[in-house]
Amino acid sequence: MNSSQHGTAVSFKLLILAMVFSTCLIAANLVASKLFSVGGFFMTSGIIIYPLTFLVLDSITECWGKPVAQRIVWIGLFANVLFILLLQAAIHLPAAPFWKNEPAFATILGAMPRTVLASLCGYSLSQTLDIALFTGLKRRTHGKMLWLRSLLSTAISQLADSTVFMFVGFAGILPIPAILATIGTEYVLKFSYAVIGVPFIYLIVHWIRGRKTGVLQGESQLEGENAG
Repeated sequence: MNSSQHGTAVSFKLLILAMVFSTCLIAANLVASKLFSVGGFFMTSGIIIYPLTFLVLDSITECWGKPVAQRIVWIGLFANVLFILLLQAAIHLPAAPFWKNEPAFATILGAMPRTVLASLCGYSLSQTLDIALFTGLKRRTHGKMLWLRSLLSTAISQLADSTVFMFVGFAGILPIPAILATIGTEYVLKFSYAVIGVPFIYLIVHWIRGRKTGVLQGESQLEGENAG
């Protein structure tokens, strides 16, 4: 297999992961308007989907390096903004006289501007922080201890995401104790996700690298260039 074929194989896997990343990001924001209760604690439904983006992003960072991972973050941001704009366009279309679901449609899909801003701020900061922490830990561990790098970077960046989202979105609306309680509750669930996701990042990285020596060498060379 020649080098161009190797590049095609790697790029196809990157496209799949980028698709999964963007889909999870958009889906998390779409279902965030539904609240659910567990043991008397209330959380948004997006919390069961959004942590998956960190798992995918860590896998991309591990195999393709920081520059590629950061591009995926910006692609996800632009995809999310475009999705929101398209939703707003659909919401503002004149409803048919016989269609009675316009209020529900607008309520569920038309998020408040402040909530959208909070989501985008939390996303941009936390995902960029995740990449920086992951690559920094990779240098310190000499490319070893993938489980530790993924767990620490995700745990810290998830806390940043919850903190930014809650304070930007609800400061002045909810009392500070309520905001802090929500951050703590959501973080416990997000950290649990990070722990559960450790075996899966090994599976994803193994799938990316495959068993072809040429592919592994190509990725190692790319990682060396990105680190430099």
